[in-house]
Amino acid sequence: MCENMGLLDGKFVLIAGGSSGIGSATASLFAKEGAKGIGVHYSSSPDRAEKVTSEVRKHTEVVTLKSDVSKYNEVKRIADEFVKKWKRIDVIVNFAGATSSKESWYRNPLDIPDKEFLEPFMIDFLGSYHFIRAVADQMRDQGGGKIILTSSSPTIVGEPEGFSFTVAKDGIRMLVKSLSPILIKDFGIYLNAIAPGTIETSANRMNYSDNEWNQLIKQIPLRRSVQPEEIAKVALFLSSDLSNGMVGQTIIADGGEVRL
Repeated sequence: MCENMGLLDGKFVLIAGGSSGIGSATASLFAKEGAKGIGVHYSSSPDRAEKVTSEVRKHTEVVTLKSDVSKYNEVKRIADEFVKKWKRIDVIVNFAGATSSKESWYRNPLDIPDKEFLEPFMIDFLGSYHFIRAVADQMRDQGGGKIILTSSSPTIVGEPEGFSFTVAKDGIRMLVKSLSPILIKDFGIYLNAIAPGTIETSANRMNYSDNEWNQLIKQIPLRRSVQPEEIAKVALFLSSDLSNGMVGQTIIADGGEVRL
């Protein structure tokens, strides 16, 4: 897919987790693809969010939006702020996710404390649901919209490492399958998901030593990790009219680690 095709001309897009590696790559690409206004959501690290908005501002209008996505009222607040500014919201792409230490990533699944186990459910899974609830009526009233969530390719086959993360991300995949028929029929909302695998981000790299990372890369048929910009292009496809025949699908983008 070539860049700068104007695939999002005139669209207003909210990118949750927009200060992250994949989120920032997506914000940059969407700005170049003609998005008329972009909201960059973040939960912490205002400096990173400002760096992203400074880059996006070279191409289009942009605002930063801070909230804890595990709390519905905060998600609704930023969605309402977005709509108040631009009168509509055409696309939401949600990359907001819980962080994980290397220790917790490799913890025995049967030894995970409840609070630690529930964190990705509260942020990744429940946060995704909050965004849908917060904008469903607005998108219906304006004639429809698109929502793209983030699952993970290990949800297809199972994975003991990062156990709670994998289970929560599989919940997102099931949310998309179960809720998408209602959203498209009753609200005109296209709901789909992306399932990344081994992506070259600081959040992923922190869970592996250099040797572990290199060994992981060797197992990928592509023979390298997938780049954030490549996930951004999948998000662009799902956000544009090119994907208008797709409802309730999860696109695996992991360099061939998992194949259906």
